[in-house]
Amino acid sequence: MNSHKTWPGNWHNEFVHPDQQHKASSLKIEKVLYTGESEFQKISVVMTAAYGRAMLLDRIMVKTERDAWLYNEMMAFLPLGMVYEPRSVLIIGGGDGGVCNEVLKHPSVRKVMIIERDQRVVDMSMRYFEESSLCLRDSKVELVIGDPLLEIQKRKDKFDVVVVDMFADMSSPAHKVVAAELLHGLQYTLTTEGVMCYQQPSPLVNDTALREQMKMFSRYYASVGYALNIAPTFPQGTVGYALVSRQEGVDFSVPKQGFGVAEARELGLRCYNTEVHQGSFMCVPSIVRDIVNEGNPSTPSTETLPNLGKQEHLQRYEHLQQG
Repeated sequence: MNSHKTWPGNWHNEFVHPDQQHKASSLKIEKVLYTGESEFQKISVVMTAAYGRAMLLDRIMVKTERDAWLYNEMMAFLPLGMVYEPRSVLIIGGGDGGVCNEVLKHPSVRKVMIIERDQRVVDMSMRYFEESSLCLRDSKVELVIGDPLLEIQKRKDKFDVVVVDMFADMSSPAHKVVAAELLHGLQYTLTTEGVMCYQQPSPLVNDTALREQMKMFSRYYASVGYALNIAPTFPQGTVGYALVSRQEGVDFSVPKQGFGVAEARELGLRCYNTEVHQGSFMCVPSIVRDIVNEGNPSTPSTETLPNLGKQEHLQRYEHLQQG
């Protein structure tokens, strides 16, 4: 572990996309609280002038004190709203506790399992982001440290809601296959009427990745939807959410269990309510809707992966992880 008092230039500059290095988002860094490296990634916690404490993984900002709740609340309640009285939730990633903190606000949730691969993310979150990570000690929460696909294969639990709180790496053919193997494996964790929410890239920053991911979703799930909302410290100030279900004909813009403005406030929600849920799907700009529809054809793609069984996918996944 190393501690540094300064950050290069006292500014964190994050390019909106590796291929667009003429454009970046910037935040002034007042102090570096922690910097180190785990088995999987570089981790930094800094104090920003505008957004309070922030966590960076491999120099990419993943949360700030000021606006993380916006993303976490929508990530949790978009899928929760699509299941009547959901009781069990699986979170992939999310070792900082942000999404879990929001999930536990839902009155019917009784069980939350978090599968986080990096113990250091959990440790740094509990040290520097105590407010959002206290939920990790809740009696309803089971925290598992390990590889997500291998863990769900071993446990064979079923969940009403699955939240994938991580970006799918689409930077190479091998990474795409790994992402697809995880997506394939997760379908077995959903109950019959279960819904999964998957973090998506900002649509006008990386439209190619969005198209590719929508093709993957269409391959394994009968219904796919796309929502959009604001997130100030994300590239271009927006973040996307893909919702999928094994059931056919699901209209994700119509929640099965709605919360009016007053009721949502009583739950401690500051963004989500039934109107916001509906608007997140219905108010997607036409240019973004075209990108989504291009990647989400009515006939599932047959080009990305062979139609392997569950065990075959797991074997391919383990081989790629080792390679």
